[in-house]
Amino acid sequence: MPSPAPAPHRLAALLAAWGCLLAGPASAASAVPQPSDPEAASLWPRVFYTPQQRASIEAARKAPPGGMDQTTPPTASAPQAPPPVFQLDGLALGRKNATAWINGQMLQHGEPFAGRTVHIGDGEVRLRLSGESDIVLRPGQQVSDTGAVLNDVVAPGSLHKK
Repeated sequence: MPSPAPAPHRLAALLAAWGCLLAGPASAASAVPQPSDPEAASLWPRVFYTPQQRASIEAARKAPPGGMDQTTPPTASAPQAPPPVFQLDGLALGRKNATAWINGQMLQHGEPFAGRTVHIGDGEVRLRLSGESDIVLRPGQQVSDTGAVLNDVVAPGSLHKK
């Protein structure tokens, strides 16, 4: 079995190895392009977006909300938007609370939605607005703002209670 090296030689070898480790990353970092350099930044790969996509994201971020220029008034010839349509996507009734999914949005009993208050009952949701008739939604139904049923998953009269 070889005898261990004297303590000063082991210490010198350890310090030399430590020095190489400290000097290694510093010299290697100078070979890697830094992102602050514009020419070197083009060498770095794009992970998520191309420069054109990034420019459109920045332009959309700087645009005013609603996508319209706030300085120009709306013209009278603009087409009228169709009346809103409400669709009950799902309903969950619990012991302490109830949840409904209307137009893909999760709503609790009593929350406001499209200017109306959500009232969740057994198998239906009523959208109430004072002075107007309730909009009644059953799961899968599409109902217009006037209360007319536009699309119903189950034909009327096809279900009967025993």
